[in-house]
Amino acid sequence: ATPKQELESVLSELLEGDLDFRGARTGYASHNLHPFAAKFPPQLPRVFINALTEVGEVVLDPMVGSGTTIVEAVMLGRRAVGIDLDPLAVSLSLVKSTPLDGERLWENGRSILRRAEQLVGSVSLSNFDEKTKEFVDFWFPPETQKELMALAVAISEIKNRAERRFFELVFSAMIITKSGSVSLAKDLSHSRPHRDLNKKTKSPLEQFGFRIERSVRGLSELPRDTSAWVVIGDARRLPLASNSVDLIVTSPPYANAIDYMRAHKFSLVWFGHKIDELSRLRSRYIGSERTKEFFPVPLPEKTSRIVASLRELDEKKAKVLQKYFVEMDRSIREMLRVLRHGKPAIIVVGTSVMRGMNVQTHECIAEIARNAGFRLVGMSERKLDRNRRMMPTSFGRNGSQIEQRMHGEFVIGLMKPGKGHGGK
Repeated sequence: ATPKQELESVLSELLEGDLDFRGARTGYASHNLHPFAAKFPPQLPRVFINALTEVGEVVLDPMVGSGTTIVEAVMLGRRAVGIDLDPLAVSLSLVKSTPLDGERLWENGRSILRRAEQLVGSVSLSNFDEKTKEFVDFWFPPETQKELMALAVAISEIKNRAERRFFELVFSAMIITKSGSVSLAKDLSHSRPHRDLNKKTKSPLEQFGFRIERSVRGLSELPRDTSAWVVIGDARRLPLASNSVDLIVTSPPYANAIDYMRAHKFSLVWFGHKIDELSRLRSRYIGSERTKEFFPVPLPEKTSRIVASLRELDEKKAKVLQKYFVEMDRSIREMLRVLRHGKPAIIVVGTSVMRGMNVQTHECIAEIARNAGFRLVGMSERKLDRNRRMMPTSFGRNGSQIEQRMHGEFVIGLMKPGKGHGGK
């Protein structure tokens, strides 16, 4: 194993290097299986996993999102662990990191299409509750609904769970897509849908057939003997033993910016999730604007000052930001608990502007981490390739506030002190 001091100097060196990865190929293996807002490039976790861990060691992403860290960990022969509250994120990470037999997938894909074609005329749309039906009717034309439900039923008949999950993701990817999707939503993959009644929707049966080929090809690049442990869970209460992880690489949600569930519910409703249930789940996400049941706890000095400055401009936004930092404090304390002594954590955070004020998220997260007991090794700014990161787009002339504030992000390098060493 690499000596702890050496790990720290390797981490320091990596943070001083070029982490922009401009022009790098990001769509290899299963990385392009499904659109997901604000993904980081696979080269980012790869460089840290490669340099800071050995084969067989445990790599954790406690806010797994699209599973980029998980895929890179399994491709490098590490034991990958992912946690997320979002059911689509967990499914996506599992599918992206599980090698499956391409021939069987082809066979099953063709049988799903045949079965769906038989079901289109007779499939029932009465399984939705009132609110979910209202949502489906608003966003999907009647003929599209029949094809989607026929496909969902045909997929549900696949016996093998891993294969069924794969086809659910293929189904989801044709709905949550940047262009030409099967819903009336404009630019759904960026998480801020607008209904376009003039949009000519495509046939789900055709789109599903096209998507299978691309998806099967991506999975074929995964190592055959690999697997990851990815479960629904909360980064604020990790279902892991203390001192059990060798490296954490994660990218928390932006403070008050990207609403992942707003896009994800477009596919989740077809697999039995109700709109009310998804709204309740969304309110539990880190960074959500729901502050009703929020009880503040003390934050470190600089972070408290930033919240207080925002409060002078907007009381409500300040409460949202305060809640975000309190939730990040809990998550960071959990990261510290599960990491082994002398091991690193990498947190990639975006900048946020609220009411015209830069709330210096990276400085606050670094301060919260040091206050929790981490040692701050360094911080590096990286420029975003906006098109590749699938950031929210603007439909106005001047650009949305979200768009304006998402051009860079910071990579924070932390170490859990060795036994007997102070943390701050």
